[in-house]
Amino acid sequence: MSTTTYARQLRAARDEFVVTGRVPERYRAAVRPEIAASWARSRSGGVSPEEVHLPALPEVDEKSELAMVAGPVLDRLASEIDELGGAVFLANSQAQLVRSWIPDEMVRTSLRRILAEPGASCNEAHVGTNGIGTALADGKTKIIGGPEHWGELHQDMTCVAAPIVHPVTRRTAGALNVTLMDQQIHPALTALVRWGIEEIRQGLLEQTGKAERLLFEQFMARRRSDRPSLLLSPRLCIADPAAAALLPDLDAAELWDQVGSSRQPGGATELELADGAVVPVNVTPVEEGLLIEVRRQGRPPRRRSAVRPRACAAFAAAAEAGADAVAAGLPLLITGETGVGKLTLARRLTSADADLDPLIVVDCRAHVDGPGRLAEDVRTVGAGARVLLLRHLDGIGYPAAKLLAPVLEMLTSSPRPPQLIATTTRRRNGPDVLQVVFERFATVTVEVPPLRDRVADLPTLLSALTAGHDRRARWSPEAIEVLGRRTWPGNVRELENVVQRTLSNSGGLIRVADLPLDVRQEAGRRSLTRMERAERDAIMAALENSRGNKVIAAEELGISRSSLYRKIERYGLADAGQVEVRLRS
Repeated sequence: MSTTTYARQLRAARDEFVVTGRVPERYRAAVRPEIAASWARSRSGGVSPEEVHLPALPEVDEKSELAMVAGPVLDRLASEIDELGGAVFLANSQAQLVRSWIPDEMVRTSLRRILAEPGASCNEAHVGTNGIGTALADGKTKIIGGPEHWGELHQDMTCVAAPIVHPVTRRTAGALNVTLMDQQIHPALTALVRWGIEEIRQGLLEQTGKAERLLFEQFMARRRSDRPSLLLSPRLCIADPAAAALLPDLDAAELWDQVGSSRQPGGATELELADGAVVPVNVTPVEEGLLIEVRRQGRPPRRRSAVRPRACAAFAAAAEAGADAVAAGLPLLITGETGVGKLTLARRLTSADADLDPLIVVDCRAHVDGPGRLAEDVRTVGAGARVLLLRHLDGIGYPAAKLLAPVLEMLTSSPRPPQLIATTTRRRNGPDVLQVVFERFATVTVEVPPLRDRVADLPTLLSALTAGHDRRARWSPEAIEVLGRRTWPGNVRELENVVQRTLSNSGGLIRVADLPLDVRQEAGRRSLTRMERAERDAIMAALENSRGNKVIAAEELGISRSSLYRKIERYGLADAGQVEVRLRS
């Protein structure tokens, strides 16, 4: 396929996707799955492909540590692509442009059409599929060529972008993007971007080392040996053994927010420990940070009362009924939506009994080479199985069901019949042979509830899914709250995917900012309670009154700036300042 034909098919596929939300079958081979997923996020987020510019957001910090470290690196990178007529962009973790390098005047003029200047947002939620926004949303290096872009004015550009992960905090610090005014993808661009990312990471590591040495010198000079002490900056924490034992799950950024929002004028405040205990501390400002000393107290630390949600009753009932059926040797049918964990529940029900080992699984949906093959495989493996699980039983057709029914009759009448379990996504009803197959499992039927109805189980599920990847990782209550707002159409399988994507960029305590961008965007669209709506409206009014100035807005609301940022993120109000910017322009 020629390059021109490929681009034409991509353009046609995107145009039809904008209208229908589906990639046409005739163009499916031309659209990469990751691009189709980004188009879906763009469309569901209401992003208009006719967007004529990158919307501006306030408060871009052009002298941030990232910008200062990246400057020399990207100067050199810009000189390397000068002859190609390209541009280099640096964005922060929110996909907001921080700095740009555009050596060519003609390229600079072209990019002015989309207002690609510091302060502009490349967030997928604002402009759809693009290098920076999509790289940050997926957490991976992205090449977005020509018609793969969502916006009309980006159709003649090629972007190569990659997230910048901080070498110490392991959080996404921003993104590096190279743009060419051409639909052709130059292979060398990916290597150049990766070189730039590595150079920036090395620079961040060196800066972190300087900050650590300065903090350590202050800590040794100021701390008192009779009190658990730690020295804190927005991203670093140095603690003596006593403080480390008292606060085993230190997270510098979270602790900084907690201390900053609660500190009294005299320096006295309280810290809430991971187990809910509350201890009094003294906070003393020092250069580049805060010295925190735990005060002595004559009684055990008090605990804040917290109402913990009960585990999902429907899932507990399904698991109990399933366990009873397995214990009694009765056929068991497990139903539920795709991805709810039906196979996982079956394994859990049989793994505790050594006599039910091994569990033999036959995937009925995988037998596409003929109905007789399924019946023959079930006959062969079922004869010696202790537990026979027919997965996706509702995926078989009439011919396969007609052949399978007598095989199941034979197995159940044998001297040592296997324990029969089946999983289905839906129950079939109708006067055909499928009903006969399903009646084989009608003794006990349990339904696994969808994840959207199991919000109370999220902490348990997250712990289980995280343990196999990073045992040090913990999920903050705020992050769990955001995850609880999603509708989870893919259920537990989708949750596992989110866990893997989050852990690939984060470690230690996982906060809201560490969640994938599309997760945070989708969570902000759920319906709010009356009290939440009142709080959201008050924040929006304060932001409008202050013309997007978050310092003034926080003072008007009577909350700390860090709390305001968390609430803006919680309610999806990142665009509140953008509206004000457009009105002023």
